[in-house]
Amino acid sequence: MRKKAIALLAVLAVLVLGAVPAPAEITVTKKDLAQNTELDKNVSNILVLMQDGDTTDAMMIASINSRTGRSVMTRVDCAREVGIPEEGTVPMGSVYMLGEEKSRGFLVARTLNQLLGLNIGTYVALDITSLPELVDAVDYLYFELNDEEAAALGLEPGGNDLEGEEVLTYVRLKLDGDSPARSRGYDALMQLLYQGLHSGNIMDMMGLGSKLLASMDTNLNVMQAVTLASAVQAGTDRREVLIDSAMTDEEAAALLQKEIYE
Repeated sequence: MRKKAIALLAVLAVLVLGAVPAPAEITVTKKDLAQNTELDKNVSNILVLMQDGDTTDAMMIASINSRTGRSVMTRVDCAREVGIPEEGTVPMGSVYMLGEEKSRGFLVARTLNQLLGLNIGTYVALDITSLPELVDAVDYLYFELNDEEAAALGLEPGGNDLEGEEVLTYVRLKLDGDSPARSRGYDALMQLLYQGLHSGNIMDMMGLGSKLLASMDTNLNVMQAVTLASAVQAGTDRREVLIDSAMTDEEAAALLQKEIYE
């Protein structure tokens, strides 16, 4: 009888423990983004996330000044610790997956707005594992490969047309001479949008652009994608900035103010 009672208690314990709800995912809407409304309206700040499955591989802010033509790509160190009111202190790279499915990009945007005093309201998150399929839609992506990149891919340095799986391998390269402010995933995304939105007639371009954006987690529309990709590809004043873990919030905000707005 005692053995039966112990067995029953064990079963109940399993059922009770199994019934503990998972932590609630955070819900954020566009009204909750803590945007700085005093910034220059000529500058658009767009959040770009490169996901590798559930892992944030790279986090960037693409800043485009429509008046001066300056484009600044700011890479945020995913290891940087940030405070999330609903969660506590976490690495920046963990923030995206804390959000409810339709809130993930907004949650990261809110966090960066609070951290850096920005006005991010638009985002695009691309899972790099989908790159081969997306590249197939535009046939290939063109890249200028340096000696190290070419050697890693078994190709010749200089201009190369990379197919889908080659692009994924290129994006995942980690080389000794890499600038910490650079992301090959970001380069691939901009090239993907640029080639997809500048090939064929206008209707084909819009159709392909809509297809590409539909495969990503984004609130970016086709015309915004055209503006972003064109500015990054054609701009003569292009800068790369790194917000690393050693910077204080004040230092990071001051750096961006100088690079983007002055």
